[in-house]
Amino acid sequence: MKILVVAAHPDDEILGCGGTIARHVAQGDQVLVCIVTKAFEPQWSKAYMANKIIEQAKVDKLLGISKRYNLDLITTKLNTYAHGEINRIISELVEKVSPDIMYTHFGGDLSYDHEIIFRACLVAARPPRKIKLLCFETLSGTEWGSKAFLPNVWVKIDAFVDKKIEAFNIYKSEVKKHPHPRCGEGIRALARKRGSEICAEYAEALMLIREIV
Repeated sequence: MKILVVAAHPDDEILGCGGTIARHVAQGDQVLVCIVTKAFEPQWSKAYMANKIIEQAKVDKLLGISKRYNLDLITTKLNTYAHGEINRIISELVEKVSPDIMYTHFGGDLSYDHEIIFRACLVAARPPRKIKLLCFETLSGTEWGSKAFLPNVWVKIDAFVDKKIEAFNIYKSEVKKHPHPRCGEGIRALARKRGSEICAEYAEALMLIREIV
């Protein structure tokens, strides 16, 4: 199977479904990642932006991600683009990749970038395309929003939670100190909580939006 993960920022793909990515790769699936936005000066330095490219390559090597697309839209400013333009850009990528399964952000996240990307993915994956579309939760983005994330799919990641944490730690500038949720302890705590919901050690929770069989 061909898997496409569409995320706003480098590290969201790991926080949201890093364990699921590792599981897909272990099962022989092809995983592709699309990062929609990029940082900009002067709010971020050239060194920071260059390092993000290096970090992404390290993550891809660690997890076995086949290909990564960087769309380079301006982070925190997706609302300044015409929504039709974002829909077109993501739809063209989906047409090019032709995935069987797509993972993306939950539409009720705190981040407006996440909400806009969710809506664009809804458009890109709409029928007659037969794409299984699921949303993931993003630590400090989903639980701090105003809408409840109500999972209906759980993926066991007992064998992959350590690799998920290792991949997230590659994004050094995004790692916070405990008890902030964006740290290794926070990732493990959420995975253990989601695992307990299905009588497993660790899991990632997802929301199935659409599946055509």
